[in-house]
Amino acid sequence: MLAAGCALTVMHPSFAQSYPGRPIQLVVPFSPGGAVDLLARLVSQRLSEDGKYAIVVENKPGAGGNIAAAQVARAPADGYTLLMGTSNTHGINSYIYGKLPYDPIKDFVPVGMVAENIVVLLAGKAFPAEDLTGAVQAMKEHPGKFVYASPGQGTVHHLAMALLAHGAGLDVVHAPYKGAGPAMTDLVAGHVPLMIGGIAPARPFIESGQVKVLGQANAERFDALPEAQRFDDVAKGASVNSWIGLFAPAGTPPAVVEQLNADLNRVLADAAFQSELAIQGMVAKPTSPSEFGGVIERDMAVWKSAVEMSGARE
Repeated sequence: MLAAGCALTVMHPSFAQSYPGRPIQLVVPFSPGGAVDLLARLVSQRLSEDGKYAIVVENKPGAGGNIAAAQVARAPADGYTLLMGTSNTHGINSYIYGKLPYDPIKDFVPVGMVAENIVVLLAGKAFPAEDLTGAVQAMKEHPGKFVYASPGQGTVHHLAMALLAHGAGLDVVHAPYKGAGPAMTDLVAGHVPLMIGGIAPARPFIESGQVKVLGQANAERFDALPEAQRFDDVAKGASVNSWIGLFAPAGTPPAVVEQLNADLNRVLADAAFQSELAIQGMVAKPTSPSEFGGVIERDMAVWKSAVEMSGARE
């Protein structure tokens, strides 16, 4: 397991009693306003409510999350520098980039998963299908005709669609954008017929009827979209886990990791917090550090295959 593979030091009793004795820096590997940033700030706010924690969120975008991850990997292993990592920083990037400036397994200890980010296939009003089965049929009948936008090359969204295309035998054209915002703008305007992305940026357009949800890439059904077909429903093995989780540098004392995990899971168990996440298209996922490490290791094989299928490289 990932947690077992990290060298954990024993914390001095006085340190255990005083932690956290100063503000914690939570590094976010993407720009403000996105799903990862939003989640980091929501969790930080909840953890800080009782005065136990003071958390400062620092956005460090660039290189698909590699800059932020490398910064945290080199930070002192004392529990005062943490990373809000993703399926990219601890999975996809290992196969997208020729050489990472950190080791996603050896340089970190998983604190716990925070949430699953729901990935959906969206269509404009003119698209000739209302569900995933119909969309797959339309794409098969017109190979090479349909273009799908994504928030970027090598993102979870792009690779989820690559798995669907491979599994269902589709010839569909990828149009990578620099973020979800520009992609959503072109979808609504009718410049592209399809887009794969998160729910948060699409929510107002879904509610207004300007775009429609064809299906979801995640393996578990999202309660707020009970009728949305999963990718697995039309192409076995095409569903993915798009998670966001908390990490500390390898060597962080076990007692610190255990305390952070317990306090994180307390926040994630709150019904009001879960409802807040659901509005943004996320599902709270409390885990133990070892359970989270197991998810990361299992997903590695999925992302390796998806990157190979997509041809994505940096």
